[in-house]
Amino acid sequence: MSQHFSDMHILKVALDVPLDGVFDYRSDVPVQVGQRVVVPFGPRKQVGVVVDIAAASDIAPAKLKSIIRHFDHEPVLDGEFFSLLKFCADYYQYPYGQALLSALPARLRQTEPAQARQQFRYWLNAAGQAADIASIPARQTIQRRIFTALREHARLNEAELAELSPGWRKGLAALRERGWIDEEQVYAGLSSTLHASNVQPELNGEQSQAVHSILQQRDMFKPWLLHGITGSGKTEVYIRLLQAVLEGNHDQALVLVPEINLTPQLEARFRTRLPQYPLVTLHSNLSESERLQNWRLAQTGAARIVIGTRLSVFTPLPGLKFMIVDEEHDTSYKQQDSMRYHARDVALVRAQRRNIPIVLGSATPALETWHNAQSGRYGLLGMQQRAVSQSQLPQVNCVDVSRVQMQEGLSPPLVKALKTRLERGEQSLLFINRRGYAPVLLCNACHWIAPCMRCSSRLVVHLRQGFLRCHHCGHEQKIVRQCPSCGNADLHPTGNGTQRLEETLAKLLPDARVLRVDRDSTRRKNALSEMLSAVHAGEVDILVGTQMLAKGHDFPNLTLVGVLDTDSALFSPDFRAAERLFAQLMQVAGRAGRADKPGEVLIQTTFPEHQLFNALRAQDYAAYAAGLLQEREVAQFPPYEFLALIKAEANEYGPVQRFLQYAADAARELGTDALVYDPVRPQMERLKGMERGQLLFQAATRQALQLVLRQLTPQLRAYPLGNKIRWAVDVDPQEF
Repeated sequence: MSQHFSDMHILKVALDVPLDGVFDYRSDVPVQVGQRVVVPFGPRKQVGVVVDIAAASDIAPAKLKSIIRHFDHEPVLDGEFFSLLKFCADYYQYPYGQALLSALPARLRQTEPAQARQQFRYWLNAAGQAADIASIPARQTIQRRIFTALREHARLNEAELAELSPGWRKGLAALRERGWIDEEQVYAGLSSTLHASNVQPELNGEQSQAVHSILQQRDMFKPWLLHGITGSGKTEVYIRLLQAVLEGNHDQALVLVPEINLTPQLEARFRTRLPQYPLVTLHSNLSESERLQNWRLAQTGAARIVIGTRLSVFTPLPGLKFMIVDEEHDTSYKQQDSMRYHARDVALVRAQRRNIPIVLGSATPALETWHNAQSGRYGLLGMQQRAVSQSQLPQVNCVDVSRVQMQEGLSPPLVKALKTRLERGEQSLLFINRRGYAPVLLCNACHWIAPCMRCSSRLVVHLRQGFLRCHHCGHEQKIVRQCPSCGNADLHPTGNGTQRLEETLAKLLPDARVLRVDRDSTRRKNALSEMLSAVHAGEVDILVGTQMLAKGHDFPNLTLVGVLDTDSALFSPDFRAAERLFAQLMQVAGRAGRADKPGEVLIQTTFPEHQLFNALRAQDYAAYAAGLLQEREVAQFPPYEFLALIKAEANEYGPVQRFLQYAADAARELGTDALVYDPVRPQMERLKGMERGQLLFQAATRQALQLVLRQLTPQLRAYPLGNKIRWAVDVDPQEF
């Protein structure tokens, strides 16, 4: 029986707890929907968000707890934000409160008022302009330096003052005491120290057609696949579209990028070409203070362009008029823990609800996206010529490694090609998606291989540090000097990683300036941007790198790409492996010959006649995608059927198996149209010390899959064993 209260407000509050639904609290003061509140929850205080205000509650008056405080000097969250997160929580089978709170910056999930660090800009006021530098004592060098700089540059922000002197604050305070200084608060994300550019490159026919087609339907929901080969000028198309759609003073655009290291270059291009539009970025390399500030600038409409990684798809944008998902095929858009959403799919839902166009850009679209474009659900815009008129697609050749004498992982044709580029003063890139020195430490006597005891994987040799390291869980141990199985001291690092390749090049090409770019060499903040600057400055002859270098980067003097060790992915049990390998190789091949110098790609393989390499040589994504789609249709895999996984893990496999078997039996009892498989171990059976299992669901429609999950998930949350293990639902999994 609902209880009515006339003298108080009943708030429906979403909390970051693994329980369905929202929670009722009382408030003796008015609180708005969308405000943050602090409430008692069990023995703790929790931050929650008010999602509704009710006239009645099912909880008795004496048991209804009061909120502790509310934050009334913050912009409130809007209904679109709630609606989008509610949809995602329902679709991805995740508690609504956890979904909603996880979409907020970390500072907004804390019980204290969220403060972003304030920054200011300073200038000389009328009294300062009239002052004479001679009135500042000669020994006060910092004051004099600041005074002179403000005279020359009119206004300076904190970063620019810090370049004058580390002690600028004390010097500025002295000038302020004289009454010479005025100040205003600025937002770091909105300012730009880059020079604006009025240069508008001339669009080719394909670029013009793409811009024209999208703008013709700018006032409605329409997904567009911009299928442009590497170097075709997709970024220029994005810039022209943004120039056209951000007409109103409050219009905003959201640009999603898959990885942090792609953000700076896109940001630089946009700031240079679109200086009139305040721009912020949202990614995990920002401090919590910077992230909160940029998020609020987006939420209040002050930022007109937002460039962000996966999580920024949930950013509140009151004036949202246009969305771009760059490299839409990239697996980084899929969240692998907590709520397992796919940012591209969420972006499509958001665009549909806002009734605005969305552009999905890729040289190698995801097969689901390509299928939708082929069937007419998405508009398809092809860009098959390079934007730089003199540049041509690189020539792709395969080297059959079974027929040549290898030199520590490098074939003679590849070594010769590297020497040729050195003589010409051109740059080369060697791509090997394996960091460390060697992937395994092998005993030649008994064939023991150093295993990770916490994962179903092998330890990677990091020779310089003297460590064996697991790249899955981070476990480290010293390199063993003799085999623990047979006592043999003849242990060999086997196979090639980036570090060993770097060492090999130093022997074979001692005059070459080699730079290794991988997760190990870029751990230091700003290390990657410094390395890329060195490449652009011509201080590097040969780049050795992992997939960090495969996409997005534009090196005009790079004319050779060598690809090492791709064969393992050709026969992977993962049904998406071939699609991903093709995308990766197309991306890395696209780094060669992007300016007026011809490019060449050499791929070392044991299977040079494989259909994947034939398609690469022809640069024919459409033909290869058609073949893969035929295989998917026969196997009844996406996009022809829809999948979901229930994943579970525990210290022992027994409870995992019992939980998954209970889930399978319960699902079958529902009489569902979905096919329920038996529980199995995944390819990585043990990860970070946890034994893993999974249960696969397959259905002909999304509706059938959602129906069974919607009925099954509450049963699993109520099942006692579910509280003793970790488990999650993964809708539209990217791998299994």
